[in-house]
Amino acid sequence: MIIRNADILTPRGIMVSGFLVIQDGRITKVGSHGESRHWSTAGHEVLDASGLTVVPGFVDIHAHGGGGHDVLEGTYEAVSAMCRAHARHGTTSIFPTTMAAPFSELVDAVHAVADAVRRGTGGAEALGVHLEGPWVNPDSRGAQALEAIRPPDVRELDKLIEESGGLVRITTVAPELEGASDFIRAAVGRGVRVSLGHSLASFDEAMLAVRSGATHVTHAFNAMRGLHHRNPGMAGAMLACDELTTEAILDGFHLHPAAATILYRCKGADRLALVTDATMAAGMPEGEYELGGQRVVYKGGAVRLPDGGLAGSALTLDRAVKRAMADLGVTLAQAVAMASSVPARIAGVHDRKGSIEEGKDADLVLMDEAGEVRATIVRGAVVYRGEA
Repeated sequence: MIIRNADILTPRGIMVSGFLVIQDGRITKVGSHGESRHWSTAGHEVLDASGLTVVPGFVDIHAHGGGGHDVLEGTYEAVSAMCRAHARHGTTSIFPTTMAAPFSELVDAVHAVADAVRRGTGGAEALGVHLEGPWVNPDSRGAQALEAIRPPDVRELDKLIEESGGLVRITTVAPELEGASDFIRAAVGRGVRVSLGHSLASFDEAMLAVRSGATHVTHAFNAMRGLHHRNPGMAGAMLACDELTTEAILDGFHLHPAAATILYRCKGADRLALVTDATMAAGMPEGEYELGGQRVVYKGGAVRLPDGGLAGSALTLDRAVKRAMADLGVTLAQAVAMASSVPARIAGVHDRKGSIEEGKDADLVLMDEAGEVRATIVRGAVVYRGEA
């Protein structure tokens, strides 16, 4: 495939009216308009992208569902459906995310993700599992099911890694729990990235977790103790520690714009990832849905438990990019980086994902001037094409 006449967002800036050559699912050439005139199109499908901007495909490291399906349904069909739903909004790579659930349900979920990795989804590429729970603080559980929360258990982690075929990539843990430091060291030793979250940890407990190998914080400011000037807690560690990356749910409900601005100014565009924390309501009309077996209501743009507490979101990453530009005052390039190269680096897939460079996977989004997704390309295949 050759994409012509597009403005291309590269790591060095926007190449005006450039062209891309895609072969065997990878980007083999990124060139200027002048070079394109000397490049043969013989044997290539040619896509004229006049008036569009090509940006790197979005990478979502925290999504529970979408398109009417939830990861904890534990089926290939559910995982592939959520991947197709998110692809309509520019997501090309996704880490399907579980939450606190009985062990047998987690096994089914990791089997389903492994099937999606092996078989493909027809949408966003599933790259591995994010285990958000069950090893969280019950007093900071958010929408996690209380009865399914349990202490950190390396044996349970090992079994889930085994059942997934080694596809557990990220796990969230509350660092103040008994045994958490040993758990973090064990997870890191097994190649799993550890995120801190759903926690009432003190600043010192959070920093001990960093010394044990934790590198990330789950959904900034949510399900953690708020910042206090004499007890900065997890929020203070997240803001002050350069070793920690974090993630923002910019749906207009999880973070006040001022809090999001503080977060951005502390972490910068290179340590802050945009995520959706999406439920099965993402890409669906308002109504009643489930999150990990719990009833939730999608109304007025927010997804809530019956008691009114937030329960994930109906966010998609194209909307998160727009809100980052509006709320944080960042450029398109900075907002897209927070949805592509930064999460790719956090998840350890930046060698092939997250930027438009020769040799990397051809994961691309074609956007119009209004920021609407017109096409999504995953490893060189068009998986979504919007209306002209």
